[in-house]
Amino acid sequence: MNTNRRLSATGSEDFERRMHSSLQSMGRSIAEVMGPRFVALILGGGYGRGEGACIVKDGKEFPYNDFDLFIVTKGPSDLPKAIQDITAGYGKQLEIEVDIGVPLPIEALAKLPHSLMFQDLLDGHVVITGDPNVLSTRVPAHMADPLPAVEALRLLLNRGAGLLQAIQEASRMESDTTHRLPDPDFIRRNQQKCALALGDSLLIAKGLYRPPLHSRRSLLQEHIEEMLPVGCDTILADYIRAADFKLNPQSLAERQPNVAELEVLAKEWVRMLLWTEKLRTGGSWSDAASYADDTFVREPLQHTPRNVARNVLKQLKKGTFSWKYPREALYGSLAVLLDNVQYRDHSWNDRANAFLAIWRTCN
Repeated sequence: MNTNRRLSATGSEDFERRMHSSLQSMGRSIAEVMGPRFVALILGGGYGRGEGACIVKDGKEFPYNDFDLFIVTKGPSDLPKAIQDITAGYGKQLEIEVDIGVPLPIEALAKLPHSLMFQDLLDGHVVITGDPNVLSTRVPAHMADPLPAVEALRLLLNRGAGLLQAIQEASRMESDTTHRLPDPDFIRRNQQKCALALGDSLLIAKGLYRPPLHSRRSLLQEHIEEMLPVGCDTILADYIRAADFKLNPQSLAERQPNVAELEVLAKEWVRMLLWTEKLRTGGSWSDAASYADDTFVREPLQHTPRNVARNVLKQLKKGTFSWKYPREALYGSLAVLLDNVQYRDHSWNDRANAFLAIWRTCN
């Protein structure tokens, strides 16, 4: 692991040393559990790009973001429970989530799908232990191309889901001052992640998205007036504020946003969804309801002949019959939910909870 590579934007040298030490220790433990199948452990996400955040609590620096880890193995492999126990232990020690997914077979790296997650990983990562060139020597040729525009839609779905949860939590806070959030900064963090996604989705739709964050901020500032005909000032100002927050979460007041503030962002989310979908498909919709009512297939790659049986099985598991991937219906339903937030209405909350239940299974 290159211990000279910074993980955070604002952390002290002591913070950097402690994070590198924890990651190296965790890497050795994981490699030992995996045995001869192990090839490498990779840190992605904000810290992998050197854009992780550091916050101060009681005079001590802590990481703010999750650690996103990827294991590369020789051949397919399940994730042993012992590794989940290891990452949980370090998560408790660092007071963050340590996320680790199903191991990636080394043979599959040259065929990685051109998704936002893997583009970000390839463009900015740290090999904690193992082959330091495991990704750089196996980059699929399509990673040099602009991201598929459908990635803007998928990014908006995930950040919009976070915004929806933030609205629900903020409404509970307003009705019950004793209500405890999933974590102390849950509402504000999801608000800022959504604001960042609005600008990033526009860059993806226009084929301009690339890490690092400061490059995207410059690109958005340079091109937003030609990319977005109305309301570009709001999107840009929110993006710059969200980018500053991502690098330094303590740059904003610690007060959690209220529902009224989140409703304003929800309207912006709907506007950006309709606009980026127009750029992507050539279609046009007057409002969220008309977009939701449109039956066109939003993710064609999820609906190729080889995926139809999988889609039908997933739909049957949730009690419906359809050949469409379950995520397909979520785009329209989220647009309607965020276009007309009615957090005091039981029906709206029921629909929001039903949306989130499906979203969590196919995110």
